[in-house]
Amino acid sequence: MTTNSPSPLPSGPRRRRPAPLLPSVLLLALVVAPLRAVEEPLEDGWMRFSLSGRAFALAEWGASSVLESDHYWEVSRYDPGKALDGDPATAWVEGAPGPGIGEFIVLGLTHYPEALGFINGFARDRNLFAGNNRVKELNVRIYTAVNISGFATEWVTFYDALPVAPAQTVRLADTMEAQRVELPLSSRSAREAMDDFRASDVVTGWSFAQARELGVDASMGAPLHFRYIVRLQIADVYPGTTWDDTCIAEIWPDYGRIDDVTVSDDNRHLLLTTAYGERVPGYADFEYVLTVVELSQNHEWAIVIKEPAYPGTSRISSEYAVIHTPTGHDMTAAIFGRTESGGLNVLPFDFVEEDSTTFVIYEEFTSGETRRAACRFLY
Repeated sequence: MTTNSPSPLPSGPRRRRPAPLLPSVLLLALVVAPLRAVEEPLEDGWMRFSLSGRAFALAEWGASSVLESDHYWEVSRYDPGKALDGDPATAWVEGAPGPGIGEFIVLGLTHYPEALGFINGFARDRNLFAGNNRVKELNVRIYTAVNISGFATEWVTFYDALPVAPAQTVRLADTMEAQRVELPLSSRSAREAMDDFRASDVVTGWSFAQARELGVDASMGAPLHFRYIVRLQIADVYPGTTWDDTCIAEIWPDYGRIDDVTVSDDNRHLLLTTAYGERVPGYADFEYVLTVVELSQNHEWAIVIKEPAYPGTSRISSEYAVIHTPTGHDMTAAIFGRTESGGLNVLPFDFVEEDSTTFVIYEEFTSGETRRAACRFLY
């Protein structure tokens, strides 16, 4: 583990999800069981992945190592959740000696995306970006996975998984800007693989390792949860000038073309209808009730009104946000900037397309003038 680590970052306690209850004897056996590595080979080509965190509508996650942490499930300033928190100023930083070749981060996804978005390196500022290693190449392998509800500990949820195809290599650009990287397995192939996995004799017959270890079958009524596991292993790096730690600031699923955007029944998150007809949870803010005001022609951008969900809080006024729908990112500040108070001094109300660029139309509060700004997914 390196001693010249990236500059300290603030961090808070991780929220832990309660596991759905199995019969008490089985649950007790899981809680006191020894914790395993983030991946563990099982028989017949199966792997067990231990995922220790979750970001709504993005992914569950785990990593082979973390800087400043002796265990992959422990909170660290650089744990894998920092690559899924929507903040490019934080990062997952691997914790192995040297440049981290062979280290990996694992994502558990309910829906398979067309691509992954990345912000490479430690992108809080250009000095940290240049000083630390950035990823040049990743070996990507896709798995289909199953979890029996309750097969978990206080920290970790376990998924038993089968690989869909051999690992393939993707290349990342050496830039602090957001970049889109196509996954090596197509969405259609991944969905077909999941259908085959769910219908397989091993899964329908409850003969995979978790079921055997627990001694349970379908008659006990424990729900099964299915995930696509995306394993991203560092294969090569752009070397840093100061530290030998490899960092990824942000990762997110990108679902490609969006055919429709609606609001969930609880009005707390957006639902994206993909080109394949799947309804995928998108942008969410559980402190607000969301209303979609306007969509761009290509459905890639949405103007959303956010109204406080809890009366009596300090947030007493509505807010407007411009959301990049395929990634679920709020790009309001990036498009308009922020006032000193952190609020928004414009009123976005429409979109227009011109020369393959989407522009958001807005009114300035101070002058009353109508202007437009380019919608680009950049930080």
